[in-house]
This record gives sequence, structure tokens and C-alpha cells, in this order.
Amino acid sequence: MPLFGKKPAAQVAANVTEAVAEKVKETTAEVKETTAEVKETVQVNATALKAKAEAKIAAAKAKAEAEAKAVSEAVEEAKPDYKLTVDGVWGPLTTKTTQHILGVEEDGILGPITTKAIQAKVGATADGEWGPLTTKAMQTFLGVTVDGIKGPETIKAWQTWCNNNL
Repeated sequence: MPLFGKKPAAQVAANVTEAVAEKVKETTAEVKETTAEVKETVQVNATALKAKAEAKIAAAKAKAEAEAKAVSEAVEEAKPDYKLTVDGVWGPLTTKTTQHILGVEEDGILGPITTKAIQAKVGATADGEWGPLTTKAMQTFLGVTVDGIKGPETIKAWQTWCNNNL
């Protein structure tokens, strides 16, 4: 028996070891429980963040598509209307439409560059000077009376050709 009611050191050590082991067990259980709660919270937050991000991406995509559509519509509205009234009068719009079709600068002026482009299209010598030979080549190209005069019949036929080639 121990003196003065003290437990032997081995007993104290065994009791301390048992108490520490019990505390470690409790702490481990608490850590596991806390870890599970943290994982669940992280999962919930991640899901919420993902949903928010997807919503923002969808909104940005919708906005970009709407803006692109608006720009496309504005560009379409800004395009000139090249459709000609077939009236037999060669004016700036007939020239602009011709220039558009032939891929030259659209300035509405029937100058040497546009004339050369027309001449090349109808099979005349592309010298940039409009004369009866250019008109005859145009008339042959269009299938109208070949007289070398750029009159209403020839111009109407050209305007019709332009409208059909827009």
C-alpha cells in the first residue's frame, strides 16, 4: 500500500494515458465532424458560386449577342440601296450601282476607272474613254440593238442587268 494515500507512479501514468487517449478520441471525433461541416459548407458555396458564375456568363453572352445583332442591323440599315429604277436615265445612282457591282470606288462619277471596269465587263478595249465602240460592246453584251448610241433602250437594259446582278 502506498504511503500517505498516494497512488503508485505506474497507476498515475496509466490513468493519464487513458485520459489522454480518451481526449484524443473526442478531439478526433470533433475534427471529423468539423471537417465534414466545412466540406459541406465549401460544397454549398462552390455550387452557389458556380451558379452565379454561370448566370453572369449567360447574361454577358445574351448582352453580347444583343449588341452584335444591333450592330448587324445598324450596318444593314446603313447599306445603300443599290436597286435601280429602270427609267433609261443614266444618273449617279446608276453609276454607283455599276461601281458597286464591278468593285470600284463608289463615288457616283462615271470617270476613267469606272469606264475601264465597264469596258472590261462588256468586252470592249479597256482604255477608260467612253465612245461608240464601248456602247456597241455594251449593247452586244446586253443583247439590245447595236447602234453605238447610249440611249434609253441601252441604259434601261444596263439598269436591268445591274438590278439582276446585285
